[in-house]
Amino acid sequence: GCTGCLRCQQYCAHANDVPRVLYAARASSVRAGTALAAWTRTAERFRSAGHAEEVDLLAVHRDVSAGETATSSRTMLFAGCDALAQGGDLARAALAVARELGAPLGLAGETALCCGLKLVEAGHPDDFTAHATAVRASLGPGPVNLVFLTPGCARAVREKWPPLPAGSRVEHITTYLARALATGGIAAERPPLPISVAWHDPCELSRGLAEVTAPRALLAAAVEEVREPIRTGVDTSCCGAAGLLPRSLPEVAASIATLRRAELTACAAPPVTASPACSSALGAEDLVVLLADWLGLSRTTWRRPS
Repeated sequence: GCTGCLRCQQYCAHANDVPRVLYAARASSVRAGTALAAWTRTAERFRSAGHAEEVDLLAVHRDVSAGETATSSRTMLFAGCDALAQGGDLARAALAVARELGAPLGLAGETALCCGLKLVEAGHPDDFTAHATAVRASLGPGPVNLVFLTPGCARAVREKWPPLPAGSRVEHITTYLARALATGGIAAERPPLPISVAWHDPCELSRGLAEVTAPRALLAAAVEEVREPIRTGVDTSCCGAAGLLPRSLPEVAASIATLRRAELTACAAPPVTASPACSSALGAEDLVVLLADWLGLSRTTWRRPS
């Protein structure tokens, strides 16, 4: 029942890479013909659609793109499969918030729907390499700044993709927006929303990317009070959404989410996070959406009509 959340590694004196061992074991299972059906379906779906979701991500991406002005910017939002599978509203909100903060983002092209991480998690490393190489090539030869909504995708691109051109940058949306906020001066012009929220650090953001400052800087500007659960920062509890666990052992994933929700409920404030998968597992609002509210961006301006 491991999600690859890195928490055990945080306290390991030897810094053993548990996710790497886990995914290597899954790859051995695939080669031996004993893989779980969910792992096999993941690879099959990638081969047919370029991602592992049942939703038509290409159609969602095109719908998001249709609302954007065409740009040649090399600073691009890589929305990712989790956000697109949820309908694309988070990507729309991120693009709107970035514009409002004076740091507009382009949208990575429709050849970049998914980073391929789920292939690694499903025990198909060779398929991942082929997928990552193809998506990387589709981005073109020049330096690129890729901004991700899913922290695990950002780390996968940093650590597992073929190297991007010199001068490129890979970061999470909270890092990008916090930098824009710090240089734009808008925080001094807008009072925080008169609300309290409970903050959930996504495992891959706090431990995988070592980013705990940026989301808190954004929260400090956007709301009056931020409450933190008993386990927070690099000690954050997992929500159960990673490592393909919801597809491999859904009951276990659900129980992990229940435990984390209880910790957040004890804060007596609505939960907020910064990962589409965590948001779904915990019933939490994404920080990007909270920022859109703080900036006074009407949801009708970026949300897809129902």
